Amino acid sequence: MDVTVIPGHRGRHLFDGILDSRIRRFEALTDAIPDLIVFPCGQDRRLDKARSIKVPVEVQRRISEGRVGLVFDASTEGVMHKPDISDAMHAVVEHFHSEPERCIYVTQDRSYQGDYLAHCARSGRARPVHVLVHDYWIWDSVSHFADSGQMAFAQRLASFRSRKDQRPRRFLSLNRTARPIKVLFLLRLLRDALWDSGFISFGGFQTEGQGPGKPRPSREEMARALPGFEDLVDDLMPHMDRLASTGRRLLGMDRHGWSQLELWNAGMAADLAEYADSWFSVVTETEMRARPSRITEKTLTPLVNFHPLILFGNPGGLRMVRDYGFVTFENVIDESYDEELDPRRRFDRAYSEFERLCRLDERALLRIEKEIEDRLTFNVQWGLTRLPAEIRRTRDAALVDTILGVTGLDPQSGHVDQR
Repeated sequence: MDVTVIPGHRGRHLFDGILDSRIRRFEALTDAIPDLIVFPCGQDRRLDKARSIKVPVEVQRRISEGRVGLVFDASTEGVMHKPDISDAMHAVVEHFHSEPERCIYVTQDRSYQGDYLAHCARSGRARPVHVLVHDYWIWDSVSHFADSGQMAFAQRLASFRSRKDQRPRRFLSLNRTARPIKVLFLLRLLRDALWDSGFISFGGFQTEGQGPGKPRPSREEMARALPGFEDLVDDLMPHMDRLASTGRRLLGMDRHGWSQLELWNAGMAADLAEYADSWFSVVTETEMRARPSRITEKTLTPLVNFHPLILFGNPGGLRMVRDYGFVTFENVIDESYDEELDPRRRFDRAYSEFERLCRLDERALLRIEKEIEDRLTFNVQWGLTRLPAEIRRTRDAALVDTILGVTGLDPQSGHVDQR
């Protein structure tokens, strides 16, 4: 069977990277009659673009008859549920005379569905759309190894086996964007005299509102972005001038001849010499929330580069890593911070474990690496050779089956279910 998928407007969407032979993609609604229309809306909370598109008469008739499903794809982002998002989505459903039961909202946020259904109950909305979880950037990152995974594994294994027993730095910190948690972590390094213990990638701050990077945050902006961290923000803000003076520090640019740093070369595809010259990675995720939400490709990157990690992210992040088939390092790292719901306490507990590793001498770090060598090797082999193809096809097929079932297409035949 074939399933014709057409975006309602331009933008990244999950079907671009789906490994499923049933999916036939077209670029415009004038190219074919769709079975599914996908609206990329990761950053479009009001769904303004979806509301403004012109749908051919025949396509509109099929939507009204329940023969075309609508997919609202926010899987490029982990935006938490907001009432205005739901209201805007349902306005689009009504605009196209579709049935909510045949529509889907896709997100990275594992907690989205519960919040959305609670909002529907409060607002008297008896016919909710379906909510699915899909980690767009993780699938996008692993896709680079679909054909080259075995070679990449062999190269990285050889590099790992040649690592020296003495290394110039303790840790590696990527995730260059100056998001609040990254900034807080870097300020803490400066305060604790640990900056020179690591290789640090940092995009810097904009200069007088110009150039790349995010603006330098004020104390009020940091406190507003990190509720519950006010005491730590106050303690660390005196170090902001020093952080700003470091400028941009982007690892790998010169070695690989990159002119700019994009997701594909900043993440899992990066082959950085700094992995061999350090012992572990620190991952500062996009946010630290008070409930399970998501991980991104940032968290998986150390695992395909023979590094254990300390994660500054959402609760249950390491559990999500294990759900993807990787193993973590609870035998040598106290990972109990991962289950701490309070972001402030979770930060402190993760930082305490990070600081402990930084203070170890190299003989102790080498013993740890030898103890987890089998886990490190498993993760790299899994992430580069099985996850990109074999496992993805299985999971992608299951995702497509779910979408077809929700929207009324029989996953086996492709025929519209008119029940």
